[in-house]
Amino acid sequence: MKRLFWLGLFLMGACIPSRAQLTFTSIDFPGGTLTTTRGINNNGDIVGSYRITPPRHALLIRAASYVPLAPTSVLGTNFSEAFKSNDSGDVVGDFIGDDGFTHGFLLNETGITTLDFPGASDTIAFGINESGTVAGYWDLLDAFGNLIAYHGFTWRSGIFSEVDFPGAIDTGVTGINAAGDLVGFWDTGVASPIGHGFVFSHGTFTSFDVPVTGATVTQPNDINASGQIVGTYIDANGLLHGFLMGRGAFSTIDFPGAGQTSAWGINSAGQIVGNYSIVPGGVPHGFLAQPGNKGKPA
Repeated sequence: MKRLFWLGLFLMGACIPSRAQLTFTSIDFPGGTLTTTRGINNNGDIVGSYRITPPRHALLIRAASYVPLAPTSVLGTNFSEAFKSNDSGDVVGDFIGDDGFTHGFLLNETGITTLDFPGASDTIAFGINESGTVAGYWDLLDAFGNLIAYHGFTWRSGIFSEVDFPGAIDTGVTGINAAGDLVGFWDTGVASPIGHGFVFSHGTFTSFDVPVTGATVTQPNDINASGQIVGTYIDANGLLHGFLMGRGAFSTIDFPGAGQTSAWGINSAGQIVGNYSIVPGGVPHGFLAQPGNKGKPA
């Protein structure tokens, strides 16, 4: 499975496939040529990235204001992206260093902490919860830059712990909620065209795949305090769609009129953020999706 591309309360067999009833708002950085929205906390703060000219940089959207994160640091000079923030305003993500490798970061009131899993080629921090536990993924590359393997991790107060789905060759962790439940993906090898999602809760791993005929990849990206999960799947035609799982149901998320959609973050109110592009592989735009279908997309 390529990089990036529960079940706590119910079994997948009991899910009822449907299309999520959501009200969408498109999000674009003013004057930007690219916008991603990756996470939303319970205060409604959204994090992601923007680009005016390459490369892209980490971004916070708060109260309709677009705030570049640490613009005079490495986050503002090199490629960077924010993936999640907790309710205290701590932000995690990744940046490309001057060494050409990807490093995770934690940005809080004390400054920027670089997160590098010991021995890793690249490290990406995808999630952070209210206790300050960070979740993510690290990989190994060969001398030619080819991906050899990847593994999940958690980090707390300077201590890394590896996370691997039992029996998997590769594992990535993409989200963590207030209770410490994890979501992520696993596969049987980096060349495998099939990828599966998982949830880790109360010491137990559970694998799942979206109940969509022909889907090849399931990638959960976030889990909220209620256990609702959002993520992305690849259908039989190779197209990306977002999904929402929870409360006994599975729903597909597609931004109206978009060629592809991915869902990346969900908060306790059920607000969802993610990305869409008009044509598959096109320039990404961010979106905010509110529960309910109260009007036309903005």
